[in-house]
Amino acid sequence: MLWLFPGDKGDQGSVGPPGALGPQGESGICPATCESVPGAPGTQGPPGPAGARGLPGVHGSDGPKGIKGDRGEQGVCKCTNGTNGADGKPGQKGDKGDKGNTGSQGIQGTMGLKGNQGDMGLMGPPGPCSPAIQSAFSACINESFPAHNFPIPFPHMLTNQQHHFNRNGIYTAPVNGTYVFSFHLSVAVKPLKVGLFRNYYPVAKVTEGTVPATTSQTVVLHLDMGDEVWLQSYAEYKFYCRTIVPHCSYYSIKRNQVLFLGLNLILFGC
Repeated sequence: MLWLFPGDKGDQGSVGPPGALGPQGESGICPATCESVPGAPGTQGPPGPAGARGLPGVHGSDGPKGIKGDRGEQGVCKCTNGTNGADGKPGQKGDKGDKGNTGSQGIQGTMGLKGNQGDMGLMGPPGPCSPAIQSAFSACINESFPAHNFPIPFPHMLTNQQHHFNRNGIYTAPVNGTYVFSFHLSVAVKPLKVGLFRNYYPVAKVTEGTVPATTSQTVVLHLDMGDEVWLQSYAEYKFYCRTIVPHCSYYSIKRNQVLFLGLNLILFGC
């Protein structure tokens, strides 16, 4: 009996020649529409990694100033029974407005109080030559209790040829010059306080607290024409004097009189 066993696989053979072209296939059939139909969207993919930060850009130039807008209408408050709100922040300063027209003159105010007496000015140049004017007076009074804080009247004139001293007790300077004034009195019972006044300002004061006593005072003054000089007693003292002099309350004694006299010493003239 013969036994056959398969041999080893042989090598691959060479490629044969191509076959003949087959017949043409049947024509295809176009569907209802030839347009392409998009498919359903796919699911969103995962985000990509962040890119690197870019370089800063170049600073641009400022733009032109805008035109000022029109003023808006005033707002209407619709609040009812509301509480006062907090003050708002102050707005920006507006542009300077045009100069307004000059207003009408206001009503004149009330007159102010009298100012204090100023300092004496410098002496001016000599005036024109004028004839010398003599002026002198002397007067006395015997009545008691003259009015306080007023010029004391002297009804009894001893010398008053130029009539520069009146019965109200006021002497008026007739010309610029230097004048001498003197008054003499005696005091009894209570202290005495007397002042010599020029144009409402005291220039000399005499207080005599010893009773009985006598007192005298002489004052040299430079006066301008029209200045007034008189004697006056002070109200805070109530006293008696034997002869009347400005600023005193007194009783009269015939043999003692209060004297008030004055005369011009130097005249500015020729």
